[in-house]
Amino acid sequence: MDDVRPRALEVYVGNFGGSSYGLWWERGRLIYESFLSGYEDRRQVVVSPSEAQWRRFWQTMDRIDVWGWGSRYEPAERFEPVEQVRDGTHWSLTLSRADRSVQSSGDSHGPGSADLDDSGLFAEFTEAVSRLVGGRPFG
Repeated sequence: MDDVRPRALEVYVGNFGGSSYGLWWERGRLIYESFLSGYEDRRQVVVSPSEAQWRRFWQTMDRIDVWGWGSRYEPAERFEPVEQVRDGTHWSLTLSRADRSVQSSGDSHGPGSADLDDSGLFAEFTEAVSRLVGGRPFG
């Protein structure tokens, strides 16, 4: 099963006003974390994906070409005053498997779209993460 395990995996998605989720690989264990609005009610659980779940996850990563995602996705130019606080969705990912790796992040913006909610690639990514952790919510 070692060939399906990541060398590195750390993913986060969320915002202060809504739910937030994290997932990371640590010492051979996959740890899933969720928070409610305001980062309250933090819950952690160790998950153990099957070899089939890992394979499907990596197949999805290859299909959506996560390895080619940009390092940073920024929102469009601001038209409101600089002191106006934007409360959008922040996300970040670090993935490494065999000879492939990627580090990417964004704020209310994702691969293939100026609006994270319209990023089909990002939606496929979060769905794949959710399947990997046994259907728990992620995103």
